[in-house]
Amino acid sequence: MNSILADEIRNTYIKTNKIPFAYYIAVIIFAIINLSACTVSSVANEEIKIVHKEIGDEITLETLDLKIISAEEKQSISSYYGSTAESAEGAKFVLVVLELKNTTDKSFAFTPGLKLVDDKGCEFNSYPYTIGNIDNYIENRKLSPNIKEIGYLVYEIPADSSGYSIHSFKEDTKELYKIRLK
Repeated sequence: MNSILADEIRNTYIKTNKIPFAYYIAVIIFAIINLSACTVSSVANEEIKIVHKEIGDEITLETLDLKIISAEEKQSISSYYGSTAESAEGAKFVLVVLELKNTTDKSFAFTPGLKLVDDKGCEFNSYPYTIGNIDNYIENRKLSPNIKEIGYLVYEIPADSSGYSIHSFKEDTKELYKIRLK
Protein backbone atom coordinates (compact mmCIF):
# COMPACT_ATOMS: atom_id res chain seq x y z
CA MET A 1 0.00 0.00 0.00
CA ASN A 2 2.82 2.43 0.87
CA SER A 3 4.61 1.79 -2.43
CA ILE A 4 1.41 2.46 -4.40
CA LEU A 5 0.91 5.72 -2.52
CA ALA A 6 4.54 6.67 -3.07
CA ASP A 7 4.23 5.96 -6.82
CA GLU A 8 1.10 8.09 -7.03
CA ILE A 9 2.74 10.98 -5.17
CA ARG A 10 5.85 10.80 -7.39
CA ASN A 11 3.78 10.68 -10.60
CA THR A 12 1.62 13.58 -9.43
CA TYR A 13 4.73 15.60 -8.50
CA ILE A 14 6.36 15.03 -11.89
CA LYS A 15 3.15 15.95 -13.76
CA THR A 16 2.46 19.11 -11.76
CA ASN A 17 6.01 20.33 -11.08
CA LYS A 18 8.08 20.85 -14.17
CA ILE A 19 10.87 22.53 -12.18
CA PRO A 20 13.51 19.82 -12.73
CA PHE A 21 12.96 19.88 -16.51
CA ALA A 22 12.91 23.69 -16.65
CA TYR A 23 16.05 23.80 -14.53
CA TYR A 24 17.95 21.56 -16.95
CA ILE A 25 16.76 23.58 -19.94
CA ALA A 26 17.86 26.83 -18.22
CA VAL A 27 21.31 25.36 -17.49
CA ILE A 28 21.72 24.29 -21.12
CA ILE A 29 20.65 27.72 -22.43
CA PHE A 30 23.01 29.45 -19.98
CA ALA A 31 25.91 27.26 -21.15
CA ILE A 32 25.18 27.96 -24.82
CA ILE A 33 25.01 31.72 -24.24
CA ASN A 34 28.27 31.75 -22.28
CA LEU A 35 30.09 29.64 -24.84
CA SER A 36 28.96 31.90 -27.66
CA ALA A 37 29.97 34.98 -25.63
CA CYS A 38 33.45 33.53 -25.18
CA THR A 39 33.73 32.98 -28.91
CA VAL A 40 32.58 36.53 -29.68
CA SER A 41 34.93 38.11 -27.14
CA SER A 42 37.91 36.16 -28.44
CA VAL A 43 37.16 37.38 -31.96
CA ALA A 44 36.68 40.94 -30.67
CA ASN A 45 40.02 40.75 -28.83
CA GLU A 46 41.77 40.10 -32.15
CA GLU A 47 40.46 43.45 -33.45
CA ILE A 48 41.74 45.50 -30.51
CA LYS A 49 44.77 47.64 -31.23
CA ILE A 50 47.13 48.06 -28.27
CA VAL A 51 48.77 51.48 -28.00
CA HIS A 52 51.67 51.83 -25.58
CA LYS A 53 52.12 55.21 -23.88
CA GLU A 54 54.33 56.70 -21.18
CA ILE A 55 53.82 59.20 -18.37
CA GLY A 56 53.39 62.65 -19.93
CA ASP A 57 51.81 61.41 -23.19
CA GLU A 58 48.39 62.86 -23.96
CA ILE A 59 45.54 60.56 -25.00
CA THR A 60 42.37 61.75 -26.69
CA LEU A 61 39.36 59.65 -25.64
CA GLU A 62 35.71 60.00 -26.67
CA THR A 63 34.83 62.69 -24.11
CA LEU A 64 38.13 63.93 -22.71
CA ASP A 65 41.84 64.42 -23.13
CA LEU A 66 43.86 62.52 -20.55
CA LYS A 67 47.46 62.91 -19.48
CA ILE A 68 49.17 61.16 -16.59
CA ILE A 69 51.59 63.62 -15.03
CA SER A 70 53.19 61.36 -12.43
CA ALA A 71 52.82 58.28 -10.26
CA GLU A 72 54.32 57.46 -6.87
CA GLU A 73 54.10 54.68 -4.31
CA LYS A 74 53.21 55.28 -0.66
CA GLN A 75 52.35 53.20 2.38
CA SER A 76 49.87 55.77 3.67
CA ILE A 77 47.82 58.64 2.30
CA SER A 78 46.48 61.69 4.10
CA SER A 79 44.83 65.01 3.40
CA TYR A 80 45.08 68.40 5.08
CA TYR A 81 41.56 68.25 6.56
CA GLY A 82 40.97 64.51 6.53
CA SER A 83 42.49 61.49 8.12
CA THR A 84 45.37 59.18 7.33
CA ALA A 85 44.78 55.81 5.67
CA GLU A 86 47.36 53.03 5.81
CA SER A 87 47.62 50.48 3.02
CA ALA A 88 46.61 46.96 3.94
CA GLU A 89 49.26 44.53 5.11
CA GLY A 90 51.24 43.35 2.10
CA ALA A 91 49.95 46.22 -0.04
CA LYS A 92 50.93 49.72 -1.14
CA PHE A 93 49.18 52.73 -2.60
CA VAL A 94 49.93 54.09 -6.05
CA LEU A 95 49.04 57.78 -6.36
CA VAL A 96 48.45 58.83 -9.95
CA VAL A 97 48.29 62.52 -10.88
CA LEU A 98 46.03 63.10 -13.89
CA GLU A 99 45.35 66.07 -16.11
CA LEU A 100 41.90 65.92 -17.68
CA LYS A 101 40.08 68.15 -20.15
CA ASN A 102 36.42 67.66 -21.02
CA THR A 103 36.20 67.85 -24.83
CA THR A 104 32.38 67.83 -25.00
CA ASP A 105 30.08 70.84 -24.83
CA LYS A 106 28.45 69.77 -21.53
CA SER A 107 29.71 69.24 -17.99
CA PHE A 108 29.93 65.74 -16.56
CA ALA A 109 31.30 63.99 -13.48
CA PHE A 110 34.53 62.09 -14.08
CA THR A 111 34.03 58.42 -13.29
CA PRO A 112 37.23 56.72 -14.29
CA GLY A 113 37.20 53.56 -16.31
CA LEU A 114 40.93 53.46 -15.76
CA LYS A 115 42.23 50.13 -14.49
CA LEU A 116 45.67 49.70 -13.02
CA VAL A 117 47.15 46.40 -14.23
CA ASP A 118 50.23 45.00 -12.52
CA ASP A 119 53.05 42.84 -13.87
CA LYS A 120 51.11 39.70 -12.93
CA GLY A 121 48.08 40.74 -14.99
CA CYS A 122 45.90 41.60 -11.98
CA GLU A 123 43.46 44.48 -12.52
CA PHE A 124 42.68 47.10 -9.88
CA ASN A 125 40.01 49.78 -9.72
CA SER A 126 40.70 53.07 -8.00
CA TYR A 127 40.79 52.87 -4.20
CA PRO A 128 37.22 53.47 -2.99
CA TYR A 129 37.99 55.05 0.41
CA THR A 130 40.07 57.98 -0.79
CA ILE A 131 37.82 61.02 -0.70
CA GLY A 132 38.64 61.96 2.91
CA ASN A 133 42.24 60.78 2.73
CA ILE A 134 43.75 62.80 -0.09
CA ASP A 135 43.61 66.39 -1.25
CA ASN A 136 42.63 67.11 -4.83
CA TYR A 137 40.91 63.77 -5.45
CA ILE A 138 39.60 63.75 -9.02
CA GLU A 139 37.14 60.84 -9.11
CA ASN A 140 33.54 62.10 -9.46
CA ARG A 141 34.75 65.67 -9.99
CA LYS A 142 32.55 67.74 -12.28
CA LEU A 143 34.48 68.55 -15.47
CA SER A 144 33.38 71.67 -17.32
CA PRO A 145 33.91 71.89 -21.11
CA ASN A 146 37.42 72.85 -22.26
CA ILE A 147 38.81 73.48 -18.77
CA LYS A 148 41.80 71.43 -17.60
CA GLU A 149 41.57 69.79 -14.20
CA ILE A 150 44.43 68.18 -12.29
CA GLY A 151 43.93 65.70 -9.48
CA TYR A 152 44.73 62.33 -7.94
CA LEU A 153 43.49 58.81 -8.39
CA VAL A 154 44.67 56.26 -5.85
CA TYR A 155 45.07 52.51 -6.31
CA GLU A 156 45.92 49.88 -3.71
CA ILE A 157 48.01 47.02 -5.11
CA PRO A 158 50.16 44.19 -3.72
CA ALA A 159 53.47 45.37 -2.28
CA ASP A 160 55.39 42.93 -4.48
CA SER A 161 54.04 44.42 -7.75
CA SER A 162 57.15 45.67 -9.49
CA GLY A 163 55.63 46.99 -12.69
CA TYR A 164 52.22 48.37 -13.57
CA SER A 165 50.32 50.44 -16.10
CA ILE A 166 47.01 52.23 -16.47
CA HIS A 167 44.67 50.78 -19.10
CA SER A 168 42.00 52.78 -20.90
CA PHE A 169 39.87 51.49 -23.76
CA LYS A 170 38.70 53.77 -26.57
CA GLU A 171 35.50 52.16 -27.83
CA ASP A 172 35.07 53.92 -31.18
CA THR A 173 38.53 53.02 -32.48
CA LYS A 174 38.95 49.74 -30.54
CA GLU A 175 42.23 50.97 -29.08
CA LEU A 176 43.50 49.85 -25.69
CA TYR A 177 45.89 52.40 -24.25
CA LYS A 178 48.49 50.99 -21.87
CA ILE A 179 50.22 53.82 -20.03
CA ARG A 180 53.31 52.48 -18.27
CA LEU A 181 53.74 53.92 -14.79
CA LYS A 182 56.55 51.67 -13.56
